Amino acid sequence: MIFVADIPRPPLFDFTARVPFAERAEYSGKRQPTAEGFSTFAFEQTLIPLEGGRQILKLRRPLSLRLDGETMRFAVEDWGIELECTQLPFLPRALARRFLALFSAAEGTQMNAADEAAWLRITDYVDFQQFTIDRSAPRYMEGTLRSNASVVIVEWHDGSRETIDWGVARALSELDLGERFSAFVRLGKDDKALAIERVSLLGGDASVNEDWESWPSKL
Repeated sequence: MIFVADIPRPPLFDFTARVPFAERAEYSGKRQPTAEGFSTFAFEQTLIPLEGGRQILKLRRPLSLRLDGETMRFAVEDWGIELECTQLPFLPRALARRFLALFSAAEGTQMNAADEAAWLRITDYVDFQQFTIDRSAPRYMEGTLRSNASVVIVEWHDGSRETIDWGVARALSELDLGERFSAFVRLGKDDKALAIERVSLLGGDASVNEDWESWPSKL
């Protein structure tokens, strides 16, 4: 007996048959949808690049965008920003400019009542503590290397001792144990050293540096 494979054939459709469709649809939900509900959108990006990405402005929650279907423009709630819908990719830049403009005005105490109200609304969205830490310039500090074995410990000019992360401590690799140095240190939360740069070797005994008592502490 010989078996022959069946020849594949295209499916048959009855184009004259009536296609059933729902003549009436009903919505079932907690709330009835409104036109306003379809015109408000969430902007999920919460990390806004500053200075070409060298610093990040962190938002605590997504922003709300309100769309005007007639003008095809959208407004950012609480931020005072309005753009064409086609400019949505440029929204992070607009957010950065708006924040920096108000921040500069606040630093210079040149804000009017409207700017002050806008600034209060905007800072409610921003992780301002992290922003100020990231923006702070490195501080000139002096210290003494107290340990470079299993952990790296530095005694700073105010007498405080700090265990330095290995990634940060690479900047101190040229120091010998007990050697004094100066450097520019970028501090983070709880005055923890996040970066050490421009290290210089200082001669002499740290205990005879009579000027250290007049130095401000890290706090």
